[in-house]
Amino acid sequence: MPAAKKPKTPPATDFPPEPGTQHRNGDWMWIPLRDDWRDVAAKPEEVVRQRFIRHLVDHLGYTLAQMAQERPTMHGHRSPRADLVVWDTLAARAANQSPILVVECKAEGVNINERDYYQGESYARASGCEFLVAHNTRYTGVFRLVPGFPGGLVQVNDIPRAADWGDAKRMQDIRDRLRAFNRKEFQDLLFRCHSILRDVHKMDPGRAFDTISKILFVKMYVERSGQHGTFSTDYLDQSNKLRLASSPLVQDTLFNETKAAYRADDLFTATDRLDISEATFRRIVKELERFDLSKTGDDIKGLAFERFLGSTFRGELGQFFTPRPVVDFMVALLDPQEGELVCDPAAGSGGFLIRAFEHVRDAIGADVQAQKNAARTGIEALGLPPEDEDHQIDAAFQALNRELLPSGDDNQPTDTRVGRLAWRCIFGCDAEPRAARTAKMNMIMHGDGHGGIHHHDGLVDIGGIFPGRFDVVITNPPFGSNVGADQKVGGSDEARVPDDAAYRARCLAAYGPAWQASHARMQRARDGQASILDLFDIGRGKKNRATEVVFVERSLALLRPGGRIGIVLPDGNLNNPSLAWLRRWAEGKARLLAVVSLPEETFRSADATVKASMVFLQRFTEADQAAWDAVWAAAHAAQDPAFAAERDALCAAHAPRILTGGIAAVAAVLAGATGGVALSAPAWRMAEPPPYPSGVVVSATVKPAWTGPTPARRQAASDHQAALAASGAAAVATAELRALATALRGIDARHGAALWSHVRRAFDYPVFVAAPRTAGITSTGDTGDDVASDLPDILKGYRRFRAWVASGACADDRPVFAK
Repeated sequence: MPAAKKPKTPPATDFPPEPGTQHRNGDWMWIPLRDDWRDVAAKPEEVVRQRFIRHLVDHLGYTLAQMAQERPTMHGHRSPRADLVVWDTLAARAANQSPILVVECKAEGVNINERDYYQGESYARASGCEFLVAHNTRYTGVFRLVPGFPGGLVQVNDIPRAADWGDAKRMQDIRDRLRAFNRKEFQDLLFRCHSILRDVHKMDPGRAFDTISKILFVKMYVERSGQHGTFSTDYLDQSNKLRLASSPLVQDTLFNETKAAYRADDLFTATDRLDISEATFRRIVKELERFDLSKTGDDIKGLAFERFLGSTFRGELGQFFTPRPVVDFMVALLDPQEGELVCDPAAGSGGFLIRAFEHVRDAIGADVQAQKNAARTGIEALGLPPEDEDHQIDAAFQALNRELLPSGDDNQPTDTRVGRLAWRCIFGCDAEPRAARTAKMNMIMHGDGHGGIHHHDGLVDIGGIFPGRFDVVITNPPFGSNVGADQKVGGSDEARVPDDAAYRARCLAAYGPAWQASHARMQRARDGQASILDLFDIGRGKKNRATEVVFVERSLALLRPGGRIGIVLPDGNLNNPSLAWLRRWAEGKARLLAVVSLPEETFRSADATVKASMVFLQRFTEADQAAWDAVWAAAHAAQDPAFAAERDALCAAHAPRILTGGIAAVAAVLAGATGGVALSAPAWRMAEPPPYPSGVVVSATVKPAWTGPTPARRQAASDHQAALAASGAAAVATAELRALATALRGIDARHGAALWSHVRRAFDYPVFVAAPRTAGITSTGDTGDDVASDLPDILKGYRRFRAWVASGACADDRPVFAK
């Protein structure tokens, strides 16, 4: 039970001997800078502040005598106040000179937003301080103030230590070490790590990729605990001092703890190990130690992981990555919204899903910021005392900032706006285990949301990934491979159909009856040893289909009516005559929104170059489908009679030679037939069209047949055949029948073309088409801000195009959409 009354006796020391702790007596905490006990039951920010004060003392070498808490600038009643102020010397404090650090602390655990720390910034500017430290329970942001009006903040990597202030070179290094590392630094850093693993342990790029990923997760595990600071060689050395000779290596202990911490995320197997020497581990930790994950927001961690691992290994592991400029463009064009469900059934390293997550999260952040601005304005208008005003603004900001949390302190889902985005709206899978694990890691680094990502074949339902569910599907499926009839549902781990009770209960609770129907379908397919191809209209009964072709149907099927898709496809899918059926099939399922043809260097590897395009479609709504079907009915009504008449005339024209071979003697035999028998003329009938696409017309020839009483019919047929044989006309009649069948096929082709022409005129709509000359990637695979790209201008053009379409698409008002 907490103490009911304030303790009367101060503690013997400023801090307890246990690292990272403070003197507590129930709800009362000793505040050494105030030389007093304070009730912190309703003041979690005070606890955060006191812990940070001890961090400054224990880890950065400052003394309490250099600090002051809750200090105003003394520039008036409403002057800005600072949570914590630090001077470089006691003399500077005594002389009321400019402090060296201003610290503002908050109790929340969201990414640092410097605009929330306006009081600390105001104090720092008013007092002439250069460095502002923004700190909460999870993150620390260190900013250097840029002078001038309105001024600015530049985030740097380190808080200066007490000893640094007397070292001009060290201080300049701190000022220059910006938190926003550029891409070249990331690539150089990982290349050094990769070189260590290659040279010492002879690792191939894949193993090096996995090993560095594991070390990054150990680093994140250690630094997220908040107890040890940066995961550095100093940390390793201190841990080794406490390790018994018979104990496991520190790196093995840490990796086992990391595996346990992420057990529920299915990132590592029980047998996974680091498989590197202690010296190698220390060298890599040394390379990474400048980068403190506990002080770094999710954006920076995500960028570190993606560019450290993605860009450097693009050549060796290129199948995992879609170039970032392409990812950015496709997500921006599809513009996923808050609450929409997004899926990538061939997720690779998760680039599309992460960018979609960031796109929606940024929109939520902008909306929350607007609400915070309005709340602050409203509270400031009340004319409250400064302390009450600060308290109300902090409370309002904290309540709104909670919506930005992707997960709880236990890394589990939380019911916030970003939490619902991360845990309920992002789904993907990949059949390659390294890619799937990378996607999970990538998403964790960017801010959680990895629960919907699976190691699984994207063509087979798993978890929340099943047809008719998603608002946005965005994918770059594998090119150049095939799905064969020998690939069975449930026939491999990647195509498994989980059926344990826990899985069923979890999915049913999360996804409801729609999942239950999907799961039952997968069970039937598994139990019947159905081919994966048999799950698809365009694959049923086929020996194989190109993988990217099957993914077109899969992607459209995953969408709910009205959902949007962006897919990267080889240009052969768009212009190869042999795939015209695929294009027509897709036309009957979705509206084509845009086609953007990419330069050849976009998808170039050591083995091949694939010329590809980004294709964007919108699945038909029920109204669209009804309109499409109505247009086809109208097309048949308009076109069928004329082509039927043409077929009738064709059969009539071919009939004499088919019946008689053009020989008068044969004609006389037919004319002389008695007993009520007759030989019918050749005719045609409509055959059953293929299941796809619409508009395929197939007519069949109806051969001449004798009618009448059986005995007389047999005799007449015998006489007719004898006359054909005797005159040599049988071969002529057979050839003429084949010529009729060929001519009917020609009419079928023209009939189908006329139907499609009618439908396309009646169901006409504008489509955005562009062919950028540059796409932000060079022929060697380099991307970055300095690489030319037409894609931003193409995106602006598309938005102008959509606005023009929405306004009625008047040809006279058509703007220039793209150069």
